[in-house]
Amino acid sequence: MRALRYRRSSRDWLDGLPLGNGRTGAMVLAGADGVRLQLNDGTAWSGSPASEHRRGRVGAATAAAARSAARRLLAGGQAVAAERELEALQARYAQAYLPFADVEVRHAPAGDVERTLDLADAVHVASAGGVRHETFVSAPDGVLVHRLTAMEPVDVTVAATSPLRDLGHELTGDRLRLHLALPADVAPSHEPGEPPLRWHVDGVEPVEGAVVAGIVHDGSAMAGPDGGGLRFRGVRSLRLVLATATTFTGAGQEPRGDARDAARTAEDRVEAALARAAGDLRSRHVAAHRALFDRVGLRLDAPADPTGDVPGVLTDPDRRVAGLGPDATADPALLEALFDYGRYLLVSSSRPGGLPATLQGLWNEQLQPPWSSAYTLNINTEMNYWPAGPLGLPETEDPLLELVEALADRGRETATRLYGARGWTAHHNTDAWAFTAPTSGDAAWSQWPMGGAWLVCQLDRRRRFGAADAAWLERFWPLVAGAAEFVLDLLEPDDEGQLVSFPSTSPENRYATADGPAALTTGSGMDRALAAELFRVVGEVATELGSSDHPVVAAAGAARGRLRPPAVAADGTVQEWHPGAVDVEPHHRHLSHLVFAYPGGADLDDELATAVARTLDARGDDSTGWSLAWKLALRARLRDGERFGALLRYLVRPATDAAAHAGGLYANLFAAHPPFQLDGNLGYAAAVCEALVQGHGGVVDLLPAWPAALASGTVRGLVAEPGITVDLTWRDGVPATVTLQAIGPRQAGPRLVRHGATSRLVNIAADRPVTVDWDRSPAPRLRSSS
Repeated sequence: MRALRYRRSSRDWLDGLPLGNGRTGAMVLAGADGVRLQLNDGTAWSGSPASEHRRGRVGAATAAAARSAARRLLAGGQAVAAERELEALQARYAQAYLPFADVEVRHAPAGDVERTLDLADAVHVASAGGVRHETFVSAPDGVLVHRLTAMEPVDVTVAATSPLRDLGHELTGDRLRLHLALPADVAPSHEPGEPPLRWHVDGVEPVEGAVVAGIVHDGSAMAGPDGGGLRFRGVRSLRLVLATATTFTGAGQEPRGDARDAARTAEDRVEAALARAAGDLRSRHVAAHRALFDRVGLRLDAPADPTGDVPGVLTDPDRRVAGLGPDATADPALLEALFDYGRYLLVSSSRPGGLPATLQGLWNEQLQPPWSSAYTLNINTEMNYWPAGPLGLPETEDPLLELVEALADRGRETATRLYGARGWTAHHNTDAWAFTAPTSGDAAWSQWPMGGAWLVCQLDRRRRFGAADAAWLERFWPLVAGAAEFVLDLLEPDDEGQLVSFPSTSPENRYATADGPAALTTGSGMDRALAAELFRVVGEVATELGSSDHPVVAAAGAARGRLRPPAVAADGTVQEWHPGAVDVEPHHRHLSHLVFAYPGGADLDDELATAVARTLDARGDDSTGWSLAWKLALRARLRDGERFGALLRYLVRPATDAAAHAGGLYANLFAAHPPFQLDGNLGYAAAVCEALVQGHGGVVDLLPAWPAALASGTVRGLVAEPGITVDLTWRDGVPATVTLQAIGPRQAGPRLVRHGATSRLVNIAADRPVTVDWDRSPAPRLRSSS
């Protein structure tokens, strides 16, 4: 679906439409009297690297004593008391991703509003009467461009404000500058005992930043600025070019400079962009966006639309969601648009040179956002990047690699001090400063030291999908080896000689004990699955690099053989904790112990696949947005198209913040936790890829879990493991043609291509696409595509 169109004004922030270049984000809210551009800069974070230990470091002796006491208590059946001992390891909270500024372009009300977000071009257009506003955020030029055109002359005001501390405005006839200071500390809202915001903390030197806008117009400047804005009379054409900049220098690094330094950086970008013709700026932006967005395309055949939509444009998406009813497959165009929106959001919020997508991607308007709009490593950050491999967008993972490198650097000291371990670790929360300690609070989320292991397994998907070259693997290897060293030291033998981890939890979930709900155990299902996956990655990456003589390789291989594989409990579900543990919340949103099935690549025999299905049945269908996306991906992995289709109804419904742990979509199609989190959108895109094409075990599976109701369509550009691009057309639920090409010589060769019970052996080449006419004959000929 090319575009989303709304035939009304924006009502609130979650009714605005997002733009971004991976660094500067804008939520565009449009009305009859103009637009509000709510701006974000991806490097605008509270605090600094000193924030993690601003109240002192937990000493190694204190940590060792706490772990020892907790181990004794847990062995004695006192899990709740053991958790209290481990609170000594905690270091309060990570810092927050912040809003940056607001720019408003206002004029007299001009009539009814229509606004369109073109997903293919990444351009927002709002029209009211004879006034048109066009906005985009350019990656190649590093600026936001807003252009107003009017059929009749209008008076225009351009104003900028910020929720951050204003260090001074500078306003001239055609330039607007804001100098900003960011807070030294922002506490998450779930820390009610902390001040929400502090501008000064001893030892913390926070970020400063700037917004610079240059304006070119054909009117005349009105005397004097008005309320912090610039006024222009008789305008038919106005072009605003804006840049944001901060003193942030890199993940985990100290800021450098001040707001005026940031302003000079921003001004240089603005001046360079203004020197280009408007059409050149736009074409450079569109070309850079399309180089990523156009790699994949999905088109689902749908009945003629009675609303009279323009082909490729989804009109009034929120009304379509509200009127959909219990069967989401009844509106293929909406499902197609939501998939394309997920691709758009990934490209817009994560680009080389920026930071990774946060819980809210690149977009946030709150000084104290939910969960600090930071990085939650026990599912949400990884889910943001699940679609990168199958969508052929490895560049979007570059920011995640850089953050993980910073975590590894800072996490080595954490591993030594808190665990007496080698390598590096991270826990469930982090921020732009690479916070690695356990946060304060319940052990269910805090005492989970496997964040590094999961991040490494996530980054390895780049290799699994064929997009990792030798240089990338050389850079990746120290992260792999360090994460494995830590996990090796975290493991200890149980009474049967098998290796289990301690401390261990199944993130954010609990089991019942005589003393109340507890989370602490040894060797949780998730920990064992992540350790096994990590040790597999160690061996495979070392082999590709010719580094099999590294000491960690033999140790990881030996340890992997002593890990208990995923176990089936007495009730037929996958065992989450120790045998006999009873869930406190049987329908809990987390599916941590199923990580081996997806996004992991474990082989699923019939017994294990049945146990995964029974676990999903026991958890229930309804949940938060990101949990629904994970359930969709797991149903797809199980090749269960019927349940995949049935689950869509919960994700594609109107969201309400009043419904606890019930997902859905807001007016602008952002996914709800609730509140808004981007992982639901990105996880949905990944799940659709898994339902359309899989490459597990070297077999290319076509439509393995595609709902029967979505009987016909075309997809191009998907990537199946281990790096096979797939273009597929299907009719009445059966492939018509499939075109395959290996990403490189290593992925080329004979491969089994399968749909249901029918398979073909196809010799897939790297230098040319090969097309199979699936529906022509039992043994179709192979031909090279032109």
